[in-house]
Amino acid sequence: MIYLSMTLSKILRYIFLAVFNALIVYAFPLTLAYESWFFLSLIIVIGLLVNFVYFTEKFQPMKWILPGMIFMLSFVVFPAVYNTFVSFTNWSTGHILTKTQAISVLEDRVYTPENQKGIEFDIYILQDIDLSFYYVAYLNDQNILFGKAVSDDEIFSSSLATHEPSLFNNGEFVTPDGFTLLTGKEQIANSSSLQELSLVIDKNTRAQLYKISVFGASTGRLSSTSQLYKYDDVNDTLINNATNTVCPVVKDNFECEGKEIEPGWRVFVGGENYRKLFSSQRIRGPLNVVAKWTFQFALLSVLLSFAVGLFLSMILNKNGLRFQRIYRAIFILPYAIPAFVSALVWKGLLNPDYGLINSWLGPIYELVDAEPIKWLTTKESARTAVLLVNTWLGFPYMFLITTGALQSIPRELIEAAKVDGASGLQSFWRITFPLLMVSISPLLIGSFAFNFNNFTLIFLLSGGGPPIVGSDVSVGWTDILISFTYKLAISGGRGNLFGLASSVTIIIFALVLIISAISFRYTKRLERVYGNI
Repeated sequence: MIYLSMTLSKILRYIFLAVFNALIVYAFPLTLAYESWFFLSLIIVIGLLVNFVYFTEKFQPMKWILPGMIFMLSFVVFPAVYNTFVSFTNWSTGHILTKTQAISVLEDRVYTPENQKGIEFDIYILQDIDLSFYYVAYLNDQNILFGKAVSDDEIFSSSLATHEPSLFNNGEFVTPDGFTLLTGKEQIANSSSLQELSLVIDKNTRAQLYKISVFGASTGRLSSTSQLYKYDDVNDTLINNATNTVCPVVKDNFECEGKEIEPGWRVFVGGENYRKLFSSQRIRGPLNVVAKWTFQFALLSVLLSFAVGLFLSMILNKNGLRFQRIYRAIFILPYAIPAFVSALVWKGLLNPDYGLINSWLGPIYELVDAEPIKWLTTKESARTAVLLVNTWLGFPYMFLITTGALQSIPRELIEAAKVDGASGLQSFWRITFPLLMVSISPLLIGSFAFNFNNFTLIFLLSGGGPPIVGSDVSVGWTDILISFTYKLAISGGRGNLFGLASSVTIIIFALVLIISAISFRYTKRLERVYGNI
């Protein structure tokens, strides 16, 4: 029975590996076709790891942690490495494709030669089930064609437009039975459909593919299309067939007559993105303002929410307190509401004209004879509002962790301090607070890192505003590094600068890493001092 069970497990294992490896093999040509080298490397690493674990008896116990390793590689290691790679490239709008893909896009472009513009044609409709459109194209006096108009999907399966002598009488077209000439109004009514159709003369060359452009009464115009660009792989140049000029490669684009041709392609630019951040004054000036505020925002957010959360947990950390559970449930309530919903609600409450906050503070304004605060419209009011709302969002978390930490501190230590004559304040600062910091310091560090990148609150509450007047780039007084990155690289009106955005995120990561490392070192020192109390 045991033998059969082991045999069955092996069979299932090999079936799983067969299916898994089949999927890996299937993904190979897809990644190669799209030149997704990073994704290909991830597939290879995961494939080798799975096969190594399941085909090696010695490492089979690793199968229990294998899913975790795969998720870590896929969603932590791979994005981090890929983001680092992007920061060293020119990846941006107009330079998203590979060179092969960019050339393919350029070779698909067409143009209309001057001598083939403005060919007159008549539009007829065949009154059958599908209401097909037919054209009589007057290329010249001796070259008059008749044929069915087709969509792009039907071009290579349709019949060609041909000469039809039987349809002409003394040089004039005779309308066949079942056909009706479209009037000008009918052309306009069907213009959206007509402009998607073509009259095919030669299936094998796009130079004989005539597109329809409707204007005029019962007569329109035909324009033939030819391939605009042709790539010369021997000389690595692009030939412009319209002007018969050669377009050489200039870094990451083809250049024709002094102008870059879009799209370009991705190339490795080294530290160019980092150089722009620190050498370009139009970026460096706002970056300094944003960086200082980011540290202030993250630090003050942690301190304020921690102070409020600790104060409330100290008040409720008493035996025999009535309605203790109800109070705790109320204090945790803001934590249960999604942050983006709270941010939008607070944005409405802080509206300087119609918000409830100014309405509630109205009597105070009148008492001190002051103007209502213009929340979110000035530097000071916007930054104050952001900190207050973030404190509201963060204190329930601090309340939870400090409540748990306080309950883990032995009461005998507090009672012994009282016996020795220590006051309540002295007991708190000398015993309770140090022991509290030993257990929650790592959580405070995590909270600092979260607020350092708290994009949701800034984006939804203040939008980074109010704007810094006179700045060369789009930036506001409440922008933090991550929201400034978004504006600088994505919503600045100059396209998507993914390479520049990635370089800023690497800098943010380095700053958080350094601060966290220093903080954890301090935490270990606390553990050594107070860990044996």
